[in-house]
Amino acid sequence: LIPASNSTFPLFTVKYRNSALGLGKIFLKEPALTVPSSSCYLGQVETGDLGDVYKIRVSCDDVPGFRGWHLKSFHLQELHRKQELNFECNCWLTLKRGDKELVKEFPAVTEDQKTLPVYKYVVSVHIGDRWGAGTFANVYITLYGKRGDTGVRKLDTSLMKGGKFQRNKVDSFLVEAVSLSHLQKVVIGHDGEGYGAGMYLKMVTVKESQDSDKEWVFPLWNWLDTHLGLCETVCEIVTV
Repeated sequence: LIPASNSTFPLFTVKYRNSALGLGKIFLKEPALTVPSSSCYLGQVETGDLGDVYKIRVSCDDVPGFRGWHLKSFHLQELHRKQELNFECNCWLTLKRGDKELVKEFPAVTEDQKTLPVYKYVVSVHIGDRWGAGTFANVYITLYGKRGDTGVRKLDTSLMKGGKFQRNKVDSFLVEAVSLSHLQKVVIGHDGEGYGAGMYLKMVTVKESQDSDKEWVFPLWNWLDTHLGLCETVCEIVTV
């Protein structure tokens, strides 16, 4: 049951961690469905054994005319064993208010297991000091740890002033996710939009929070470009 705001209900994805099958996706789609205020959306999906579900990831598309979606809570029920999982959300999925995010993760709340913390990871992208090193393309990243991943996230709102991803500049972004435990690798890339979209990436650094002393370093020192360096716009970098 998904209490929602008075808005057009977009495509959204529920992602879960499955101890047997790995990361899975459930797509629920109701095009142009108007959801009355304070209402619930009920969907039934057939899956294999999910194992121990400890979080979900909910995302929606910023389709034309979409004014935002308020998610109060999310409830999963296994119909045969009558087992239930509850996820307290109370957030907006929109680029126009709140955290200005279209992707959110929520830990499962159960009586027999500890609820995992949610961190706002600080992801810093270090651009090199070379001619043409910067880019105006859209940049995306996925963080991977011992406890799953964040899914693909667009690095949209920098904590630093000025244009993003410019030569010899470090831009930092907040990526909110249920705790990943020890980070192992990142996958970062861009969509190639704009003239001279390639960028020279020195490294990516990640901290669990703005106050954390622990930092993971993912060095590259290479081009993300179709004609230079790796001749790829996406790459995987492991931590050192």
